[in-house]
Amino acid sequence: MEVPELLKDKYILWLFVLSLAILTVAFFISYVNLWGVGNLLIIHSDIFEGADFFGTYYDVFGILGIAAIVWLLNALLANELYFRERLLSYLFAFFTFIFMVLILMAVNVIISLN
Repeated sequence: MEVPELLKDKYILWLFVLSLAILTVAFFISYVNLWGVGNLLIIHSDIFEGADFFGTYYDVFGILGIAAIVWLLNALLANELYFRERLLSYLFAFFTFIFMVLILMAVNVIISLN
């Protein structure tokens, strides 16, 4: 089996690996802090109206599941576009990393609100 050229590019590889590591940390933090919480969690809070969106810990894991799907789709798209337009592969990798940092921040805000 031949190794894809995308994995030989160290910048793209490290951005996707760091993104996956951040997503794994977000899953771990959510699991440790929210698993088994029977109460409603504050998912969104506004400074003017207060808490306006409530959910369970399944909603938080749903957000993380969607983030995992986004990571997978971006990795597949970056792999497909690597030879056609290399700049798009770099952009997919970079914005996936930024997206995972934002997801980690969102999970930390949800945990700190509760």
